[in-house]
Amino acid sequence: MVFAGRRGSVKFRAALVSVLLHLVILAVFGFFNFSQLTSTTKQQSVPTGKISQVKELIQTASIIPKPKIKKQSYNQFTKNSVKLLQIKEIFNTGNIAKEQLDFITPSNRAGEISFSDSSFLPRDVEFFGSRTERRKICYVVDCSGSMQGVFGQVCKNLKNSIESLLPDHYFYIIFFGSDRLMESGDGRMVRATSEAKSSAFKFIDMAQPAGQTNATAALERAIKICRGKDSFSVIYFLTDGFELTTEEELRFRQKITNLLRRFGPNTQINTIGFWTASDDREILEVIAKKGGGEFVLVGD
Repeated sequence: MVFAGRRGSVKFRAALVSVLLHLVILAVFGFFNFSQLTSTTKQQSVPTGKISQVKELIQTASIIPKPKIKKQSYNQFTKNSVKLLQIKEIFNTGNIAKEQLDFITPSNRAGEISFSDSSFLPRDVEFFGSRTERRKICYVVDCSGSMQGVFGQVCKNLKNSIESLLPDHYFYIIFFGSDRLMESGDGRMVRATSEAKSSAFKFIDMAQPAGQTNATAALERAIKICRGKDSFSVIYFLTDGFELTTEEELRFRQKITNLLRRFGPNTQINTIGFWTASDDREILEVIAKKGGGEFVLVGD
């Protein structure tokens, strides 16, 4: 009994000692951590001072003025400025000869400008007194046997007309005779260059009057070459007469009218008659009227 009581008293004391020991250890660790926290807080503390001391410090401190930056005035046209020249400086008219000034100076007459070189002026095309302002010309010339006596004169005037063409003109030549057509090209008008004119003169020199008149085929070919609603061309049709019966004459007129309506609404036809009889003259007048052109009679 006594032994059991002692035994229980020993256990109690041991447990009490263990509890006290743990409390001591915890107290030691707590004190150590607290001392470290206090030390860190002291190291990171913000310095403080009295308000009077701070005010005095501010008053005695030297004040550095804010630097002033001069604002530059900027003009968007200043950087890339261009010197404007007067007209006389651009063209240097002080060194232009008097005749050159005359070339570019308008005439004193209102609405007119004078040029020293007349080659700059637009010229009408002329063929046996018939004139046109159109720039595309197709010459259709009778080369049948009946033209023997006058063909040289015709060729001379034809060359003169072609020679007067400017570089912005286009032209084509069709001779009709010997029951066939003789053409200066492949069906397309050519620009009136020096080379084209020289080639045309050679072609004219090779033509020799022979055979019968085939005016219908020649005019049909010319109208088709000048075809196009926007093609403002002119046909010079020259002959000394036709070899048509009354019935053939009616068909001829009707065919030309239909061809103009279909292929050449803007094509003009000027006709030239060489010592033609009254009946043939009437046909040429009708063709010119249908084609919006004029008729010229060459005779005594």
